[in-house]
Amino acid sequence: MRIKQTFTAVVGLLLIALLLSACGGTSSESPNSFTVAATEDFTYSPNTISVAAGQEVTLTFNNEGSVEHSLNILNSDEELEHVLEEDHEEEELHEELALEIHEIEPGASETKTFTAPTEAGDYIFFCSLPGHADEGLVGTLTVTP
Repeated sequence: MRIKQTFTAVVGLLLIALLLSACGGTSSESPNSFTVAATEDFTYSPNTISVAAGQEVTLTFNNEGSVEHSLNILNSDEELEHVLEEDHEEEELHEELALEIHEIEPGASETKTFTAPTEAGDYIFFCSLPGHADEGLVGTLTVTP
């Protein structure tokens, strides 16, 4: 009788473990955790991300290209053309960005956690290296209420 109870308990625990693992889904990222890659053809993948306003967000940036790339998110009131055309002092540029991931080497990655803007809207993310945004290394962070 004891063996039957032990067997039933083990089967029950295995079923619970199986159900819990199935509920986890296939993605290892949480709703506020994203991975963005700079690809060989000067695009971000994905090039759009959606987050809730004011939430803590963890962003991992992978450089899958063959040259250095960066990922920066503009504050809502800044225009990409203005940032790219202007000859900014480094301090001025920092003030215009909601997030900065500086140049990383090909094959490298960097993870940063930041608080999403509290104002809903679309925010541009881009590579700040000369010519990279013009080549297409631009994306959109959509902040929802």
